[in-house]
Amino acid sequence: MPIWQDYLDKANAYHGHICGGQILGIRMALLGLRLLGLEPQLQPQPDYRDLVIYLESDRCVADAAYVVTGVTIGRRRVKLHNYGKTAMSFLDLKSGQAYRISVTDHERPDKSQDLVAFWANKKDQDIFRVQKVNIQLKPGEEPGPPSKVALCQKCGDEVMDHRDVQVAGQTLCRACAEGSYYEALVEIKL
Repeated sequence: MPIWQDYLDKANAYHGHICGGQILGIRMALLGLRLLGLEPQLQPQPDYRDLVIYLESDRCVADAAYVVTGVTIGRRRVKLHNYGKTAMSFLDLKSGQAYRISVTDHERPDKSQDLVAFWANKKDQDIFRVQKVNIQLKPGEEPGPPSKVALCQKCGDEVMDHRDVQVAGQTLCRACAEGSYYEALVEIKL
């Protein structure tokens, strides 16, 4: 069974550098797999068909989770709930088992310390809190093809997987109903 240091080159190639977030993320993902009884492999990346990972941050640990598991957002097996926390949950759809792992050790190496050596001296039980949790997928969160497709009556965009909302009898996308992250300036005709 590979140890976390075995993933450092792969993490560096994917993420662009090694940092504390990469090391913590690798270790969290390996621990999550072990808790679910899944055996990590370095090559080829495994396809954990029934594994869903919930990320609580969009920072470095997210890339590390991919490096270890190969689980991707595009295959609907990664859910982002950006609470700004260094935490992840691992759900096995087949068994229904789920575990949440969060960082409890807030000590970080200073710039003069070797990053890998610093984290190598710490045991998982000294860094992480593990909680057995219950996670229920909401309608439209399941991996696989869209469970519903609606048409926004304001902008005309398709809205998948129960993400549409009803406002005053109209089916709308959330961007039209609640405001979006972008401001449309002009439509470009192709």
